[in-house]
Amino acid sequence: RVRVHGVKGAPKTDQLKVSIAYHAGWKATGTLVYAWPDAVEKAHRADELLRGRLDALGLEFDEIRTEIIGAGACLGRVASPPQDLPEVELRVGVRSSDREAVERFTREIAPLILAGPPSVTGFAGGRPRVQEVMAYWPALIDRDVVESNLRVDVREAAP
Repeated sequence: RVRVHGVKGAPKTDQLKVSIAYHAGWKATGTLVYAWPDAVEKAHRADELLRGRLDALGLEFDEIRTEIIGAGACLGRVASPPQDLPEVELRVGVRSSDREAVERFTREIAPLILAGPPSVTGFAGGRPRVQEVMAYWPALIDRDVVESNLRVDVREAAP
């Protein structure tokens, strides 16, 4: 049972809020772990190599984001500069409306294991997975173009 009490109302607005979800392309994220010595520098170099490979293939992305986890990726300039860290995780993500470009990105990370900076590990999960991006757009719509209906089923509670 539900008891409603102390409710105060206000005049209805001219518009209603609408929450719209829509397809907004494709994404994938890959990671590699680099170990001491010079782990941060190795991760930066691997990122440069990967981006060079993607450019050489003529792949275009709406966004490429690189984070070096363990070296201030979360705090940025607020954190003190990293010292010679024992290990860091290079995480690179891409987003594009072209699924084939994202798929090709997923095949360009593994070559860094043998043809990139030394002391790499952390590729045990295999090639990154391409995922659909669902975007969210809140908007307002005029109330008079919406047909509303409300149905209340009243059932007796079981004893």
